[in-house]
Amino acid sequence: MFDEILEVGRLSPSSFGLEPTRLLVLRSDEAKAALRPLCWNQPQITTASEVVIFKSLQNDLVPPSEYTKQNTFRRKMDLGAYQAFCDRLGGYLKERGLDSGESLYHWSSKQAYIMATYMVAYASFLGIDTCYIEGYEKREVEKLYGLDPFKEQVSLIVCFGYRGKEQQPRYRISLDDLVEYK
Repeated sequence: MFDEILEVGRLSPSSFGLEPTRLLVLRSDEAKAALRPLCWNQPQITTASEVVIFKSLQNDLVPPSEYTKQNTFRRKMDLGAYQAFCDRLGGYLKERGLDSGESLYHWSSKQAYIMATYMVAYASFLGIDTCYIEGYEKREVEKLYGLDPFKEQVSLIVCFGYRGKEQQPRYRISLDDLVEYK
């Protein structure tokens, strides 16, 4: 069933069709135990069946790059279409200040959250519990897995499995407080 969840992630949409998210799936007890101290010792890290680290590509997303070139040619576009794509994407990123540093990280992380949301929703449909983990030492996790922050960075971590105890009641705002109609 977990392969189905991964496939839903693979098929999820992304801005400009860039597919900038990569997944690192931890299944072994040893791998999860190494990660747990870097996640504020949250127990879900070691009790989950799978822990997925969502990594977001960075500088390769800014055209022209080999990554954007391969992404375009995979879609059977010619060199002219690639150049037009680079102009459109490059302009979009530059106009919004998203073409480097933290702003690029935040934009690419949004793409990871889109993928994670699709995967979490599908897991729920299958009866599999999930837990988003944002409490972690980002740079330390990246060091643990040897990530070059100019190439890819950790955006979030999601645990997949079955809860050990019943979920506490949810206290959410009402739909009337959430939604405004005009």
